[in-house]
Amino acid sequence: MDSKNLNKDIVIDFYSKVLGQGDENFADTILLDNYIQHSPTVKTGKKGFMEFLSLLKGLPKSPSQKPPFMRFICDSDLVAVHLNVEFMGQARAVVDLFRIKDGRLAEHWDAWELIPGEPKNDNAAVEGPVPTESLASTQENKRLVNLYTEQVLIQKQWDLAGEYLEPGLIQHNPGIADGQKALEAYYKTAEVIKMHKVIGEGDFVLTQSSGKFGTLPHVVYDIYRLANGRIVEHWSVKQEIPTEMAHSNGMVG
Repeated sequence: MDSKNLNKDIVIDFYSKVLGQGDENFADTILLDNYIQHSPTVKTGKKGFMEFLSLLKGLPKSPSQKPPFMRFICDSDLVAVHLNVEFMGQARAVVDLFRIKDGRLAEHWDAWELIPGEPKNDNAAVEGPVPTESLASTQENKRLVNLYTEQVLIQKQWDLAGEYLEPGLIQHNPGIADGQKALEAYYKTAEVIKMHKVIGEGDFVLTQSSGKFGTLPHVVYDIYRLANGRIVEHWSVKQEIPTEMAHSNGMVG
């Protein structure tokens, strides 16, 4: 088995056995002792995660809760997971990002956002295609998304947006209508300060960025599907970065 699929299987086992079944013994095995945590409310280190897991096991579970849809984007030692979950009675879009080292989980980032009941488009907030095609185009697609983010979102060269975005772009962010112009209008209200990571697998590319929506700093995960050298579909999850966290690692980087 290649390292990409092996890393993906490690993360799948983590979801199934640790988050799904609350298996503390498996968590102790799969996490490095110096596990670096970026989720703002969870303490860093294996010990910090085990405290969080104990708390999670004590929360009531909905008897009707369905298994979440999951989209995996694997790139070298990084595995990003895009999923929809129901937590405390609320539907949420979530991105988890893991770094794998020596077959164990070494680092974790995440963000979540509530899914509103009245979206501006007719597309599911998370579900849709998954990375199964065009693996040979991974590096080129990463290059295009990197240019789009730097030139359009960060440098505000909006006249270049049409070089990267398909006019009839399919939009999954519930707060944005379909199409290139709607995506442009949404990001014109934001300040994308820095792009931290670009992760690609075939026709899918995920970016981790930080920026401001209004006056508040956020971490933003944008997920793009590309076809024929253009961005044709978009998902995103953003979360406010709090001033105080359970650790000093920050939410990005």
